[in-house]
Amino acid sequence: MVRKSLIAVALLSVAAPAAAQEDWSWTSSRPDGHAPVGVIGDRLLSLGSVEFGYRFSNLNSQGVWFGTDSLTLDETLEFYDVAPLALTNQTHSFTVSVGATESLTFIANMDYSSRSREQLSNSGVFYVTEADELGDLSLTGLYSIFDEGAYRAHVQLGALVPTGSDDVRRETPFSSPGEEGLPYDMRPGGGTFAVLPGISAQVQNEVGTVGAQVRGTVPVGTNDRDYSLGNRVYATGWAAYKLNEYFSLSARFQYQKWSGINGQDPDLDPIQDPGNDAFFLEGERLDLPVGLNLYMPEGSRLEGHRLSLEAIFPTHHEYQGPQLALDWGLMLGWQVVF
Repeated sequence: MVRKSLIAVALLSVAAPAAAQEDWSWTSSRPDGHAPVGVIGDRLLSLGSVEFGYRFSNLNSQGVWFGTDSLTLDETLEFYDVAPLALTNQTHSFTVSVGATESLTFIANMDYSSRSREQLSNSGVFYVTEADELGDLSLTGLYSIFDEGAYRAHVQLGALVPTGSDDVRRETPFSSPGEEGLPYDMRPGGGTFAVLPGISAQVQNEVGTVGAQVRGTVPVGTNDRDYSLGNRVYATGWAAYKLNEYFSLSARFQYQKWSGINGQDPDLDPIQDPGNDAFFLEGERLDLPVGLNLYMPEGSRLEGHRLSLEAIFPTHHEYQGPQLALDWGLMLGWQVVF
């Protein structure tokens, strides 16, 4: 069912360019000229341009799910010593983009996350673990493969540099004495390099912009904790309607599919917490984010500045093992080009 929905949206995205005027020239200098805030690497910069960006995301997960069904607390504690109740992940992303040529743009992105996880043990002990950690650094190049009139498309290739921690330790009721390793969902880094391929396309007319993007993350090698994260595929398609020269409304689908972790951290007990069970941490999710975008046009006091907001509504998730499921999310971003 999910695949059929994705195919339908993809066909609509392909058909939408027919509405673009033949003499229209694509421009980013309007409120729908950038993709929604949750999309990264959506367009190239002109030669010599530099863009600074900041994104804040707040993702809230609630309850343990298996397959497409939620598990009760008793069901989770029947198989594990600890049941995760909720996870809040707040991430600050800092981005710098440089237009190296008219056809090539380089992007560097670094994350810093604050995570808080609530758990309940089978003995009735409720506790919270927290971790504030630097994430991985991504370095990506975007190369134009088509740029004519209202249409443009580019490919991307990059690398993920393992600057984030793949071994986060804190004190818990089970760690006495000292600290113990936290579950995989509390770790901002994978501990290995990864390849970042992708492709994006957009079309625009006088009333709006339609775009689509497919990206992947392919980890290379194994980290010093004897595991590596699984491959991840990310696909999104969006449509933005220009209300006036300042505001646009956007809506999109966002599909993610990830493989289970290869290997196992020897310090994590798989039967203690479902977040420790590397083999089962595989799944897919479909979200429907809705956004509002503000652009300050030429002649305004804050010319070129952008503010964007997206609310994320998950509509489908399917997990191959017990996992915390996203309940809702919110993203806020700022960008400016010099």
